[in-house]
Amino acid sequence: MKSCSLLRFLLLVAVVVLSSLKTLNSVDELKKTGFGTPPPRHGLVLLVWYVKNCIDNNMVALCDPAAGEYGFHQFKNQGPSRLLPPLKDKKTFGYYTLGNLHYKGATDLPYEVKRYYDPHNPTSNMDRVLVKFNKNKNTIEEVYISEHYKKTKTYLVGAPLIEELRRGF
Repeated sequence: MKSCSLLRFLLLVAVVVLSSLKTLNSVDELKKTGFGTPPPRHGLVLLVWYVKNCIDNNMVALCDPAAGEYGFHQFKNQGPSRLLPPLKDKKTFGYYTLGNLHYKGATDLPYEVKRYYDPHNPTSNMDRVLVKFNKNKNTIEEVYISEHYKKTKTYLVGAPLIEELRRGF
């Protein structure tokens, strides 16, 4: 009986550990993931542009995800293998995704983000920036990056990394 309880406990710990997203806190950690590089991938350029142009130092949203600016659209985060942590208050918070170069509004992204885009090459459109948006405060609570919604290639972008990207690297 004790071994069965221990086994259940170990399985629960494994699920929690394996399901949590890694937080990236430095450019070195980001580079090790291979996210958004090399061209024709656009994710690294997209992330740098986003943190420099769409959020201020207090994480106030300067680009409105809910309005669809730059091709932002709602990310539903559904299904049994949710990519991001479940939202507890869906009236206040929402997940939004940016980076689908096929999506309306993405044409407003700067040239450097779209530079290598080829509608016939899926590699040129596989990277996404996802944000947890507080609709009441107009703030970005969390920033994530993902290689086309693959759980093993999805990361939380930590505040130190956001600051490092803003300063340039």
